[in-house]
Amino acid sequence: MSEHSLWDYLEAGKSKQEFLEHAEKDRVRVTTIKKLRSSGHWLTLLRVARTIPQPFTLNDISVAVWRSCPDFFGMKGYPYPDNHKVHYILYGDRGLIAKGLIQRVSQGLFRVPEELDLDALTRSQEDGSAEDAVKSE
Repeated sequence: MSEHSLWDYLEAGKSKQEFLEHAEKDRVRVTTIKKLRSSGHWLTLLRVARTIPQPFTLNDISVAVWRSCPDFFGMKGYPYPDNHKVHYILYGDRGLIAKGLIQRVSQGLFRVPEELDLDALTRSQEDGSAEDAVKSE
């Protein structure tokens, strides 16, 4: 998907203001995703994922991490888990699935690889080499 320019908006009959609002929403979204990925909460998610029955769904892991860390994994103003925070940590080019730290078993089902070494993962958190934590067989 290509990024739209101001000219694309103007040609579609939209205003410069609409373009600027859309660009600001994109900037906020990207900043939020970066904060989530750099926070270390992904490690909490992995630790909790090891304790729940395998395979698990997005809802299973969302509720489990929310119980473990309700201040972060809860919806603002509500006593419920926030699937979106877990979704951002799992998916994307830099998500846990892409790094091989969570495996997709089938559509909507995931599991933690048995060969995942959480001790190595904790050590590698500082240097950003999380991919090394999955031992090759």
